[in-house]
Amino acid sequence: MKKLIILSSVLLACACTEWKGGGDEQVELSWGSVELCMENPVAPSAAECYQIKVKVDTLAGEGDLARSLAAVVRDSILCTQGSTMQETVKHLADSIEADWKVELAERYDPESEYKDIFQYYYSVEAGPVGKEQDGILSYQAITDTYLGGAHGSHYVQYFNFDVQSGKLLTISDVVPAEKEMLVLMAMEERLCKDWEAKDLADLQEKTGITMLGNLYLTNNFLLRGDSIVFLFNQYEIAPYAAGLISVTLEKP
Repeated sequence: MKKLIILSSVLLACACTEWKGGGDEQVELSWGSVELCMENPVAPSAAECYQIKVKVDTLAGEGDLARSLAAVVRDSILCTQGSTMQETVKHLADSIEADWKVELAERYDPESEYKDIFQYYYSVEAGPVGKEQDGILSYQAITDTYLGGAHGSHYVQYFNFDVQSGKLLTISDVVPAEKEMLVLMAMEERLCKDWEAKDLADLQEKTGITMLGNLYLTNNFLLRGDSIVFLFNQYEIAPYAAGLISVTLEKP
């Protein structure tokens, strides 16, 4: 039996942000939520099911910030398009299901001891991270998937927006070019301290960090007060076993 639920609602209780420019101003952000839950058997009469779940929070209205956030959700998180967010979410689910449906039905064997590896899932949840601070809205997306095999995948994305202009900030907006090397050195020192490593070579031997790539100023960062949280996902700079690598530094 196919189950498909799409729910859209507007949440009016929101955090407030203050910024300066043309006099002190305060704005209240009104959030809406689009949710989808799909569960289907992996093959006709199969007990095992695959699941697709999506929940994304978006801003109501047509302001610069709302448009910028919606574009990021479509282009960088859901990676598909639709005239509305509801259509975008449904298009994503339909395309994932179309990819899975034939493959799972053809490969599924109810007599196999490994039949449970076909219980695929895709889950994405996206929304604001706490309250806006210093005119910055921080947003997080967490994507979890399992497509058979030894383990699934866990992926976290951070996005930071200037509330007044709606601009999506990059790390170059936060770290001046002349301070990039200092921040990289601080990142290395922090990781070595956290893992009790004497240097970068020792850190790699102990954790696998930098085995797949060098440290760099990633655009996957979170602004929290006077701090920047840099996040490297699985396989970016280290093997899967190293997990997500988070480094918190003071703003330069």
